[in-house]
Amino acid sequence: MKSRNWLKGIGITMIVSTLFLTGCENGDTEKTDTVEQTKSVEEDGEKVKIESNEGKPQHEQLITVKLPPEADYLNDETLEVYEKDKKKYDQTNQLITNDSITLLVGDYGYYDPIWGSLDCSFIIVNGTKTRVKDLSFQISIEDNNNVISGKVFLDSTVQELAKTQIGDLQPNTGVPIVLSFPEENATGADKEGKKIDTNSLKVHIKKIQYNTVD
Repeated sequence: MKSRNWLKGIGITMIVSTLFLTGCENGDTEKTDTVEQTKSVEEDGEKVKIESNEGKPQHEQLITVKLPPEADYLNDETLEVYEKDKKKYDQTNQLITNDSITLLVGDYGYYDPIWGSLDCSFIIVNGTKTRVKDLSFQISIEDNNNVISGKVFLDSTVQELAKTQIGDLQPNTGVPIVLSFPEENATGADKEGKKIDTNSLKVHIKKIQYNTVD
């Protein structure tokens, strides 16, 4: 790809929808509202917080990878990255952290000196036994083979992912995403971007939060 400016358009966005309940002038109005409110509470389930995946047991699991609900509205470059990672991981056995969220490193990696960031693609996998939504987490990267020598990248904090980005994520199912890691003390000395071999990268995920969906 000649430019990665398109990635800045991927930024984590929240879509807030407002539901207006219109009343009726008959005696069933209060009963209907109560039923709808109860149903909403049941669907939300519980809020789960996981401090870290470090040291937690894993198991090998056959996973399914789906494109996010917003796929129809993505630009061609982003969709190409997502589809490539989907093809790599869909219907494959992967090591998944028990009862948690796992991030699998994708094939796309790019260092952008202008923005001072490293951008990488991942597959977010739901390793729990329930559907999840409103997922957020913090992720750091570790460079095992020094492919980004001399550079330090800060953690990437992902705010609650919108329904358009992951939907209600089913158990043993993953969706692709691209995340940016800001460079610490970026100097702007590099004039050209650089593709990164993501096979050398290892990720650490912590501060995981999500709501279960009953």
